[in-house]
Amino acid sequence: MSDHAAAIRGLPRWHPNPHVRATIDTIRRSGWQVTAVSDLCACAGPDCTAPDCSFAYTSGLALHDIPELAVYGLDPFTSNRVLNELGHLLHRYDWRGIADAGVTVDLDALDVPVRLIEMIDKDDLLMANLLFPDAAAVQAVWPDDRGRWPWDPDYTLRPEHQYIRGIVVDGSSRLPDPRIIRRGRDAS
Repeated sequence: MSDHAAAIRGLPRWHPNPHVRATIDTIRRSGWQVTAVSDLCACAGPDCTAPDCSFAYTSGLALHDIPELAVYGLDPFTSNRVLNELGHLLHRYDWRGIADAGVTVDLDALDVPVRLIEMIDKDDLLMANLLFPDAAAVQAVWPDDRGRWPWDPDYTLRPEHQYIRGIVVDGSSRLPDPRIIRRGRDAS
């Protein structure tokens, strides 16, 4: 049995919601899915409202022992490329080391580097939270035109251009693993 086939055991077989079923099918086929939320609406329904800041996120990377990924402030097509490229990259490199050390990651999908920060607010990641409620999440953050990050004093972009849903930490401030509070019999 391949690693991918073993990894999909954590998915439900079926869900009554057609959007959730489609996500499950994509994860089974491709390993994970990228969901983009922007002013471009796929269903064009009357209940659709555009977010203040476009964003995209993954669902299914948790099955590969990788946190779910998110990026804010980019168009859906660029977001998709960024998250897929990062998903492949994090299969080879430890995300904690990258985030803790503040490593800048150059991607083919984006003209500027990104940094990874652990998310403390992952409420926007609806599908990922539904399927993988205990999964960690990491945000890819990009700098302004002058190469400054949102936590730098002279950062020029407004908050609504790129929401920040996490915190920048260094390795010395990290809590020891595990960082997940478990419920039920398996709690230790």
